[in-house]
Amino acid sequence: MSKLLRNFLRKKTLQNATLFNAYDDETSSYTDMEGSVYGALPVDSPTAYDSEPIKDFRLVFEGENKDTFVLVPGLLPYDTIEIPLFGTIADYWGDVKEQIEDPCITSPSPFGSLHDRAVELYYQIKGGQVDYGLIHSHQFCHNQLGQTYEGLVPNWSPDNPIVLIGYGATTALYLQHLLSTNFFGQHTAGKMIKGVVCWSAPHRGSTLPYYLGLEPGSKCIVHPFSILQFLLSLIHLICYFTFLERLFDFRLNDKWGLAPKSEGGEQSLWGALSARSRFSYFGDNFLVDWSVEGARMRYAGDEKDRHYLDPHCVYLNYVSTGRTWRSKVTGYYWPRLSWRTFSTWFISVMLGRYKLPTDAEQQVLRTSSSTFWQNDGTLSIHAQNPPPHQQVLMNIALDQKLFDPIEHEITPGVWYNLYVNDPSQTVLFNGVPFFITLPFIEYILNRSFIKHFVNFLSRNSESFESFYIHFVEFCERNIRFSSKKLHIEYDNGLGFSDPSSKSYITSATSERIVKYSSDKAGLEWIHKVETIEILNSPSKMLYWMNQMQSSLDNGSSLSESGNKKEFSGYSLPATSFMPGPMFIKAKRRLTADDYKATLMNCN
Repeated sequence: MSKLLRNFLRKKTLQNATLFNAYDDETSSYTDMEGSVYGALPVDSPTAYDSEPIKDFRLVFEGENKDTFVLVPGLLPYDTIEIPLFGTIADYWGDVKEQIEDPCITSPSPFGSLHDRAVELYYQIKGGQVDYGLIHSHQFCHNQLGQTYEGLVPNWSPDNPIVLIGYGATTALYLQHLLSTNFFGQHTAGKMIKGVVCWSAPHRGSTLPYYLGLEPGSKCIVHPFSILQFLLSLIHLICYFTFLERLFDFRLNDKWGLAPKSEGGEQSLWGALSARSRFSYFGDNFLVDWSVEGARMRYAGDEKDRHYLDPHCVYLNYVSTGRTWRSKVTGYYWPRLSWRTFSTWFISVMLGRYKLPTDAEQQVLRTSSSTFWQNDGTLSIHAQNPPPHQQVLMNIALDQKLFDPIEHEITPGVWYNLYVNDPSQTVLFNGVPFFITLPFIEYILNRSFIKHFVNFLSRNSESFESFYIHFVEFCERNIRFSSKKLHIEYDNGLGFSDPSSKSYITSATSERIVKYSSDKAGLEWIHKVETIEILNSPSKMLYWMNQMQSSLDNGSSLSESGNKKEFSGYSLPATSFMPGPMFIKAKRRLTADDYKATLMNCN
């Protein structure tokens, strides 16, 4: 009996040692129950990796050495929507699939927390049974183990890295954070991810959850009479009726037991209607990570929870701009007249004017609410900027596909921040309206009178938008007159003009749209790409030579204008096309070698 008792106590002691202070002979370090290495070197520490210098490299889309691309969806994703007789009418990844052949498409829980989504993403790529971690599952009171996956890339390793692309960029970055801290206990590293390509990512959180009903400062308390409460009730009802859960595949029943008790769950019908569950109350869901407070925890929290950039990984952040305009009367942002904004019109209007109470601004936003007003229809432009503790190498106003860094050699370990006004200028995210794939819609659009009408709208789109802007501002002025507050200037620190001013009558549409420009490093990048393009293209080189030669023959001169050179009415980049004395003194026709020599001397 005493021997049995000693063995039992010894077994419990060993279990506790394994859970809280496990020693790894190979790494010579202690790990916790989730596999995180205590005292592990930070991701951005150069001594954490080999001593070889890290060179610029590019992502490979074709050929034998093509990179493995994994697509990561964001909130409320779908794969494809098909209708019998009509075929596919919507494809979540339609634009990306046009550029990448056979990408690996993942599907983590659409309403899970960043931690749970990142863990599911890892096992969907690598394979195996999902393990959310013992500490994490105990802390938030859900099951530790989840579904089992075969693995999209079973040979995934530091020697065979992948590229993560998508709208769920924060999930991809959190996965890299877990890899860098060896959370999975399989000798992982951050360099298992070669690149992270983000589109409209909520790096700094969103104010939309607060408008929908999330109590500021609470992280997970939702107002009982709000849109967000209705959404949570809808999620619980779908999970309660398992046939609907199989249809929508929210991946919540395995963790939270939201199914009815008769089917092995823990939920009652009243609990589903009122959204009373651990999923709603314990903060391990999309609400926390979607909010500004949750985002700040990823860059201003404890050192061990802070996300760092990996020096072996390239980072591209596409910021969607130009979809809203700012009123000169109130300072609010309104959506533009574009098909890209129609589906998110209501959200865009609400984001463009939502103001938190002063106390919430100081404690939650730590800035003015107007900072988050400019948006792309679903997310603030400010929120799409990378976290402040991560280095941004350059900001590029992307107006041509040629300047998209995804097709060039780029520096790893830093952000390339790309301001995109027109998604068609990007290589990957040049989506089109999904409904044009319907046969009867295509038939209608091909009718001659419809084409004439569409051409009429496109030719006069600027006039229509100008009329729309003046009409909205006219209504705002009349509302101010009726409320007898014209003498009070709108106080939000943005410096708007006097409401009684009549300058709005002649102002252009473009004056109300915030335009982003490239910084110094971004301009140098653009000029470098232009120079390389000219040198590698004989036809373009001869074109510019002929333009310069004909202008010089006609007696034209060069004059500086800002960062560009004016040459016969054509603006040339200052760093790429600065003709030397040879162009002025030459008496003969210039050759390609002459042009190349002059260009290299200028650089």
